[in-house]
Amino acid sequence: MLVPKEDSFLEIEKEQLEKINFYIQNSKSKNTQKSYASDWRHFTEWCEKTNRSPLPASAGTICLYITELADTHKYSTIKRRLSSINMAHRLKKCPPPSKQIEVQTLMEGIKREIGSKQQPKKALMLQVLPNLVNKIDTSTLIGIRDKAILLLGFALASRRTELVSINIEDLELNDFGMDVRVRETKTKNDDLVKGVVFTYNEFCPVRATQEWIKAGEITSGALFRSIDRHGNVKERLSDKSIALIVKKYIEELGMNANDFAAHSLRSGLSTSAAMMGMTEIAIMKQTGHKTREMVDRYVQAGLRYKNNASSILKNL
Repeated sequence: MLVPKEDSFLEIEKEQLEKINFYIQNSKSKNTQKSYASDWRHFTEWCEKTNRSPLPASAGTICLYITELADTHKYSTIKRRLSSINMAHRLKKCPPPSKQIEVQTLMEGIKREIGSKQQPKKALMLQVLPNLVNKIDTSTLIGIRDKAILLLGFALASRRTELVSINIEDLELNDFGMDVRVRETKTKNDDLVKGVVFTYNEFCPVRATQEWIKAGEITSGALFRSIDRHGNVKERLSDKSIALIVKKYIEELGMNANDFAAHSLRSGLSTSAAMMGMTEIAIMKQTGHKTREMVDRYVQAGLRYKNNASSILKNL
């Protein structure tokens, strides 16, 4: 019987450790990982300038840091920065600073003072979508691609990272429409498959996608790609490009492009579906949300003007 040498056990242990680190690093989406790294870098640079210890950070250090942030940043950004600092502490087996009562009280005060000042991007509602799509010049390759992006992005209620991560191999046509496997999800739900139905009109996301695949001569790999000024189809489109495409056609409609972003497609389908009586379960199935908390916001926004008590004024 062959007996492994002692150093072979060390090699196996090293391989296992590398695998463990790999899975830990990929427990969050790539965008979340980038945010953590950027936030931690910002905090450590601030600590260096103020001669304070970043790890472990005292409650006083955190309170001073987030108080300075409150002068120039949104509450959501401060909350995210604090989450990144917490994660760095957890990975080093240090108590997360947000558990300190001083930090919690300060965050409550900041939320009360500046939290309501945040202006979320507007939802791209269903009734606006036809006018938006009609602004697209589909005689061009870019126009064919952009139409597919807007319609499929809306139909899938996609995050922008999810939309650009789709490959040709993730699409499967059937009698009802098309199944789309979404791989780059915030919740890391690897088995998330969304269905998109045929609409049999000029705003059909399935047909628009097929037309782009044919025009772009996409045979494998990335579905949505950049196009150079000579009309050559290049590499995978960046997630930031989705926001620019939405803003481009919103501006052509004469609306304020600053009010909209890539997320407007996701919130637009969710809110519009709620207005049309779709259930929370049906909306969650398309958005991929695991809890009802965020979906409830869309539903409430969609139902705000339905069966509204102020409508009794019509009886005057």
